[in-house]
Amino acid sequence: MIIDFHTHAPQKGDFKVFLQDMDANKIDLSVLCPLGTTVTEISESNDYIYELTKQHPDRCIGFASVMPREPDAAKTLEHYIKDYGFKGLKLHPPIQNFSPIDPLIGPVIEKCIELDIPILFHTGPIYSQNSITSFGSPFLLDELSIRYPKAKIVLAHVDPLAGDPAIVYKNPNMFCDITLRVAYLAQVIPNIGSFLLHQLRGDDNRILFGTDANPNRSWRFKYNLDAVYNMDIPEESKQKILYKNAAKLLKLDVA
Repeated sequence: MIIDFHTHAPQKGDFKVFLQDMDANKIDLSVLCPLGTTVTEISESNDYIYELTKQHPDRCIGFASVMPREPDAAKTLEHYIKDYGFKGLKLHPPIQNFSPIDPLIGPVIEKCIELDIPILFHTGPIYSQNSITSFGSPFLLDELSIRYPKAKIVLAHVDPLAGDPAIVYKNPNMFCDITLRVAYLAQVIPNIGSFLLHQLRGDDNRILFGTDANPNRSWRFKYNLDAVYNMDIPEESKQKILYKNAAKLLKLDVA
């Protein structure tokens, strides 16, 4: 089984192609994450993902997004989780223009703890001109995790060569996804998978597979999968990365 913990579904694109390439790469489930820079854009993205999860409930899992500094953000999030059946929250601090340690987002983090859902945070570089790159620093998630030790925080795009693995390892409530970054590095550092596991001091229970695929970039399924298949790590660790850790975090009953 394979669970892709990090994909997107913009309304521009043929979702049938996305599903076909999931099949071609034997990906069973994809987590669809909304994107947007305004309340309206995010609301439309959430609604579109909801329609996709209704149409393909056996293939797609929805995450919500909100503008977390808005006064009603926590209430809005609860609506998406309880009424839409979404299973997590996706936040992109650089494009949503907020710091993960801004006290104004506290009610949203507390609502995630109450609802017992994971929060997937973008980290790392961003090429959008108006985005504030520093808001994507993993070091901010370190502080956030210490402030909210019961929050389930996922550091997206983990960089094995930076401080990311240490941040994840030292905070028991943190996870990381290997979306794109590990596949990029694998082109020049073939043993990057075993190096990541070494940097996590052998803890393979908090690594999640992701691709950042969308209907216009479905080639990313294979690109990221090849990096996992080629890792010089135990087969059981690969199975944890590919689906077991995600299934546990998402509270899915899988074989």
